[in-house]
Amino acid sequence: MSNPKKVMILDPSPIFRRTLSKVIQKSVGQVEINAAENFDQARKILKKEPPDVVFFDIALPTDNGIEQIAAIKRLVPRSQVVVLTSHDSAEYESASLQNGADYFLSKERSSGLNLIEVIQTTVHQGGRASGVSTVNRHDLHSRETAE
Repeated sequence: MSNPKKVMILDPSPIFRRTLSKVIQKSVGQVEINAAENFDQARKILKKEPPDVVFFDIALPTDNGIEQIAAIKRLVPRSQVVVLTSHDSAEYESASLQNGADYFLSKERSSGLNLIEVIQTTVHQGGRASGVSTVNRHDLHSRETAE
């Protein structure tokens, strides 16, 4: 039996961390999930238990989330970073992708199916989602559509 995938959720909201954790567990089954509310907590976890995937809200109250994407990639270069945020603008999207995010998803605009496909692809399969209407750094022209 293979080792379970490791996931980190970095989000200031305890409710969102719990909810996303449940969605990930239901979507992919066996997975180890660590959660942090700020980058100081996250850094300790990243060093101790490097995750395969980091779900990350750039809206951190005490840190510049955009800059922290690059810090995550330096600490755990093989981890995929999925930005999942309410900061839904082209500027944040572009800056996130330029700093190393693999995906940028809007908490408001992304459908549940898009999120589940990204979860299944990044966590379960360890690859890239194809055909989801999300932005990833490998396809800057693919845009989410407001529904």
